Amino acid sequence: MNNFVIFLSILSICLCLQVQVQVDEADLVDKNELNRLFKINYDGQVYSGYLKANNEGTAQFHYMFYPAPVDALKKPVILWLNGGPGCSSLQGAFNENGPFVFKAGTAEFEMNQYSWTNFANMLYIESPITVGFSYGPQGEQSDESTAKYNINALVDFFSRFTEYKKLPFFISGESYAGIYIPTLANEIIDYNVGKPTDSLINLQGLAIGNGCTDPTECTEQADPFQIHVYKFYGRHNFISEELYEKILAVQNECYGVKDGKCKELADKVEVEVSGTKAAHIKFNPYNIYGYCFTYTPEGSKMSQKFSGMRSLNEESDIPPCADVQGLYHYLKSAEIRTLLKIRQESAEWSICSRTLGNYQVNPKGSYYLYQKILKNQIRILKFSGDVDAVVPLTGTMFWIDKLQKELYLTTLKPWRPWFIHAQREVDPDQNAGYVMDLDGLTLLTIRNAGHMVPLDKREESEIFMQKFIKGELFP
Repeated sequence: MNNFVIFLSILSICLCLQVQVQVDEADLVDKNELNRLFKINYDGQVYSGYLKANNEGTAQFHYMFYPAPVDALKKPVILWLNGGPGCSSLQGAFNENGPFVFKAGTAEFEMNQYSWTNFANMLYIESPITVGFSYGPQGEQSDESTAKYNINALVDFFSRFTEYKKLPFFISGESYAGIYIPTLANEIIDYNVGKPTDSLINLQGLAIGNGCTDPTECTEQADPFQIHVYKFYGRHNFISEELYEKILAVQNECYGVKDGKCKELADKVEVEVSGTKAAHIKFNPYNIYGYCFTYTPEGSKMSQKFSGMRSLNEESDIPPCADVQGLYHYLKSAEIRTLLKIRQESAEWSICSRTLGNYQVNPKGSYYLYQKILKNQIRILKFSGDVDAVVPLTGTMFWIDKLQKELYLTTLKPWRPWFIHAQREVDPDQNAGYVMDLDGLTLLTIRNAGHMVPLDKREESEIFMQKFIKGELFP
């Protein structure tokens, strides 16, 4: 009888292992087909499939997962989320920090020597409903519902890839992910309460690039008179000194005001920065010194909202000046849908969802969550490209100063430059930006990087992200 019980136990374990392999393998992308269609030579594994984002399983979030090619189970897992709200995280995978990325302004892939898969297992989730290939019940969505969907999808991921659950887990992303990431962290903190050790999500840190945070940044009330954007333009001499002084004089009374002299000043900023609409001057708010790409596929529309975040009420699916040629070339292809195991329920891919108009933005932003996150010993890195005018460094420094004063955060290491090694032996180390370390939170700027830091500065991004996950501070 004892032998029979042992036999049944072994059989049960084998069946469980077999089920796990089948689940994983079902989403494994054919490497030969991937290399043929993408015209690359990638030897690592790629998974593409769907995660259950609600209890009923009617909401399904598309994901792509790139295990680190070397020693995957000795490296952390990083979830990457793009923002919008409503823009696809595949932009991060294929334009920013994935193992193969598009050459600028083309539909041609190249290998990314600074891929974050060099030091981590990279997970990308398209969130919320109707974003990218993700689908589910139509209706009102919000910052709160997105956080619920994201925690469900994450739990589903770790139930399938159980061997990765014990590893250190980090969440990173940019732009409106400055809302998605802290709200998801809040859900994880609550999820972990009372769970046994082997069931915890091992969240260690958040790394947020040019992220919406404070109510004065990306909320409906902040939109009419974007004081942090205007201060950014003034400091960079993109508007006249006369206009800048007028803005500073009325900044408090104009917050949230949509008409009168406040609207006149806001309109004047747009004219001085990028000309009249009739002039058709191309200006890239995501990188004020960068190139403005204008490729727009048939059936798509590029936003003309140059003063700040993409409006949910616009019909456009492409943010202003975004480099989307490669993304649309491949992700609208029937062959690529088959390769990535995309279901019929998924709509045709676009970089930003046009059906997110009922999305409810929390007027509190995500600032209110930082005290709880820091109290739970979750480290935070705020990295900011210093030539982004959409969620500019001026706003980030404003609320970090406010947070430090409110929470009495100790300054561990003051504001200072950080460096990358020179490209040539004869050169000294090169200034890569500036960094300041508080108790639990680091602010790091990246020189000459825009809104999408890992796109503009890949080497610098690999350096600072590796240091962050190791818990190391810059000298």
